[in-house]
Amino acid sequence: MSTRTPEQARKRRLITGISLAAVAVLGVGAAITTAAWTDNVWFSATANTSAIELYGAVGDTAPAPGDAAWEEADELGTAVVIPAASFADLVPEETRAVQIWLWNDSDVDLSVELATLNLTGNPLFDPLVTAPSSPAAIGVFTDEAGTAAYATTVIPANSTLGLWVVVQTPDWVSPDDDLMQNVTSPAVPLQFIGSTVAP
Repeated sequence: MSTRTPEQARKRRLITGISLAAVAVLGVGAAITTAAWTDNVWFSATANTSAIELYGAVGDTAPAPGDAAWEEADELGTAVVIPAASFADLVPEETRAVQIWLWNDSDVDLSVELATLNLTGNPLFDPLVTAPSSPAAIGVFTDEAGTAAYATTVIPANSTLGLWVVVQTPDWVSPDDDLMQNVTSPAVPLQFIGSTVAP
């Protein structure tokens, strides 16, 4: 343990006091030195939301944008109706296709998804109902032959997309599949859901 003489202790206190005083003086000096040139840059911004609308139509060619053939059909009760004659009087091993159109009349691109078709209990399309006969098939395709099933697609703003609703019947034969004669399907809802695309 070190020992200090009274003289050394006095010098130590003096040095410490001088050091603290110096810090205090520097601190005050920093506080009062405020003179400077300044300048500013300001920004302002506005924002708004987009509007989206998805229309549907049936026809061999796409209607012109704004044409009365386009229907809003936001609810099942106002669905775009495919003419009943399009899929009437089906026979075995037949493929029929009806062209439908989607129009993205929005300010932004839309990712358009087809909801899963609900065929439960359908006397023509539900295999649990048609058994032992095979059911007919219905779906939405990108080709008239019904070989390329529709998958979720991004439709650019103010653009149209043509698709096909296709019904296909299997190779029903008599007498095994005679119960598939004179079978009528209720309306099958086809719901397309348009969603904005994240940037």
